[in-house]
Amino acid sequence: MRIANVIVIKEGIVDSIDSFGVYEEQLSQDVVQKAEELFTEKCLEWGADEDDMNIYLEEGYYAGGNFSVCLSWSEIC
Repeated sequence: MRIANVIVIKEGIVDSIDSFGVYEEQLSQDVVQKAEELFTEKCLEWGADEDDMNIYLEEGYYAGGNFSVCLSWSEIC
């Protein structure tokens, strides 16, 4: 099973982790879309420019000052 994680780090400490499990292939796009929507929401909340969101989504990372928002993938074997 694959897991998409939206991680917010403030001042070097993990502030929140929201995880989305991908159980079945036909549902995977729905799960990815929800994870990307949350990542976008968190980035905008922290001051990201909406015009640059495609870049942040592609990199899976947005940072500034003393915070970062990450979109990462992990697997459970």
